[in-house]
Amino acid sequence: MLVNLPFLLFALILLWIPRQWMRMGFSILNQHSHRREPSAPTSAEPWKAREPGDPAVGIAEEFSKPRNYVDLFRGAVGGLAVMGGLGIAPCLSPGAGASRSVEQALLAVQLGILLVGLLVQTVRHERQRFLFFAPIFFLFGLSVGLCGLKGALFAFAMVWAIHPMVRNPEGFLTVYAVLMGLFGGFFLGFGNPLAIAAAGLCFLPVVLSLLAQRPLVVFSRKPVRTGGTTM
Repeated sequence: MLVNLPFLLFALILLWIPRQWMRMGFSILNQHSHRREPSAPTSAEPWKAREPGDPAVGIAEEFSKPRNYVDLFRGAVGGLAVMGGLGIAPCLSPGAGASRSVEQALLAVQLGILLVGLLVQTVRHERQRFLFFAPIFFLFGLSVGLCGLKGALFAFAMVWAIHPMVRNPEGFLTVYAVLMGLFGGFFLGFGNPLAIAAAGLCFLPVVLSLLAQRPLVVFSRKPVRTGGTTM
């Protein structure tokens, strides 16, 4: 087994850093922007306003959060660094003439690295309790390294196209897992272990939420003047 240690460490940093560790820098930027921007006017389209406590995944809200794009970037770059693809050589690779068992063990290690990264982004312990988040953009990034760019893009675009029919993050990720399996299998071959792994990773936060009997929630902005949850 060949290991590119600097590249591996770089991938682990990207994948295993908790999202909340980025809170301080973005909070400073947000406070600075809020001090300089005038108060936002009331929406001219009140029917688009979200009800308080609405658990549905909103496309406008999710695509307006800068940290989601950071999650997408580090998931994609970290996933490609571990799995390879798009012209990027993986940081872990079997040596010349490696046996089938070595290749399978290597795949297990690679998927284990991605699994730990997903758990770090999904599970958070705050105030003596566990919270479970739906790391949608991070999963999209990981799927690029698993299913390739086409499979990842098709699944991500399709889940957002039908998301108005889904009322909570659990349903969103369940549909996303099905689509990931379908499009990953289409481009890689049905039964391909990478497509199956991508679908499994998308569904894992749902399983953890059900086992813990706690709802999945989406990351929200840290409010400046009103109460609410943080990223």
